[in-house]
Amino acid sequence: MQKDTVITQSQLNKKMTQAIEYFISGQDQAAEQAFQQLYQQQPTQQVILYLAQLAQRRQAGSEWIEQLEALLHKHPDVPDSYYILARSYQQNRQLPLAAQTFYQALGWRLQHDALTNIAAVQSSEVPIHESASSTKLAPENALHLLLQTLSSLKKAGFYAFPTAGTLLGLEREGQLLENDKDVDIGIDWSHMESVIEHLQHLGWQEEAQSYGLINPRCFRHQSGLVLDLCGYATEQSTGDTISGLWMQDVPFTWNRVTRFSAIQVVSISSPAGEICYPQYPEQILQALYGLDWKIPDANFDTIVCAPNIMQDSYLYYCYAYSHLYTEWKKGNFKKMHAMIKVLLTFKPHDGLLKNLMQFVQKQMKSQQPCRVLALGFFDLLHPGHLTYLSLAKSHGDYLVVGVAPDAFALKSKGRPPIMDQDERLSIIKSLACVDKAVLVGAPMADTERAAHWIAQQRVNLVICGDEWQHTPRWQALEAALAPQNIQVVYIPYTQGISSTQIKERIQNFNES
Repeated sequence: MQKDTVITQSQLNKKMTQAIEYFISGQDQAAEQAFQQLYQQQPTQQVILYLAQLAQRRQAGSEWIEQLEALLHKHPDVPDSYYILARSYQQNRQLPLAAQTFYQALGWRLQHDALTNIAAVQSSEVPIHESASSTKLAPENALHLLLQTLSSLKKAGFYAFPTAGTLLGLEREGQLLENDKDVDIGIDWSHMESVIEHLQHLGWQEEAQSYGLINPRCFRHQSGLVLDLCGYATEQSTGDTISGLWMQDVPFTWNRVTRFSAIQVVSISSPAGEICYPQYPEQILQALYGLDWKIPDANFDTIVCAPNIMQDSYLYYCYAYSHLYTEWKKGNFKKMHAMIKVLLTFKPHDGLLKNLMQFVQKQMKSQQPCRVLALGFFDLLHPGHLTYLSLAKSHGDYLVVGVAPDAFALKSKGRPPIMDQDERLSIIKSLACVDKAVLVGAPMADTERAAHWIAQQRVNLVICGDEWQHTPRWQALEAALAPQNIQVVYIPYTQGISSTQIKERIQNFNES
């Protein structure tokens, strides 16, 4: 009898392992079938939490509310149970209760992590499901499909335009953002149903019932690309434009509502034909991302931190607390810090948020700082240099700047810089974002010596302009630095400004 029991438990463990693999890989049907079998044989807390999340993936989280509530009644100190129950409440439109339960998940997690080894806590938890990601298309193919869709909508009489992250990529980098999981199109809210019908004719199908939202609506193309269709409405009392995250059958004030200045669009040419485009894109981008929208910030969460959120609301807190929780599970304390800072503007006296901020700050101090290296001549310092250095600093905690000496300019350009190396070094050292500035010890074309010098700076990342990406020089450096765990990251080159252009302006001014 004892032997049979051991075999049975071993088989259950194997089934659990297989079911979890299905869950993590997104094979939902197989996962749900496997967990249902386990539930019949051994309805453990872990099995229930997985099944509830699988139901949430098909927007049926309410099916497990009763079981989750019973589970918390028996085990009231499990943070993941609160989080998963809160998601079910949210899908069931019980937003006040959902926000409260997400908040409780944070409170219990803080109590656990403050007393327990965080790594040990994380290793014992149930994976939290993420929204389905889009199939990765080559950026040029995704952009082409976006433009085709916009052109078709314009021909059909709809004023559809790039917005949100898509507009940000087009304006800041001249292309779609590299790591953006979808494309974003804005339309007149009153045309939503007609636009949806047109999109379906183009091969776009609604994804996961738009995750319970009526705005934006989410679609997946047969190619795998995901599209968020964002409705913009006019507020009658002010004439302003409003948008955001809206649910059906709840008081409108419960929604997360964002405000914009009136949006006007113009017709422009594209490789796919005429499309609509915002006449003043910077106004939309400043509303969503702030005045520093041109500077990438990996720790900015638009849902939580957008400057144009009209007021706090139940749905806003659902998203804010749930995003905090998922970033916590990832150990992303910098992003948590940025979100809590915004939340405290809405709730300046909230004790849990204050305690959580102190905890996060402590964790950030205990983490090994990420050292980042930026390189350049920085002759006639201009906004392009400042953007590059700000971007570099945003990738880490400690910014080292390597200033190329005069001898490098003589050898590579045949002439010295306008400002000598001491002047350039002094200016770079004075910048607030720079922690340390040194003269570069070897030209980057000399791979072995350059890699040795970079390693001496004890950096984790080297930030380089994307005009150098795929060049033989930097491909060789990437290979030389990789064994030393130093990664090269390429960021967008700032168009429209350079030291050469400034010199030409001076020369033209002198000649006039």
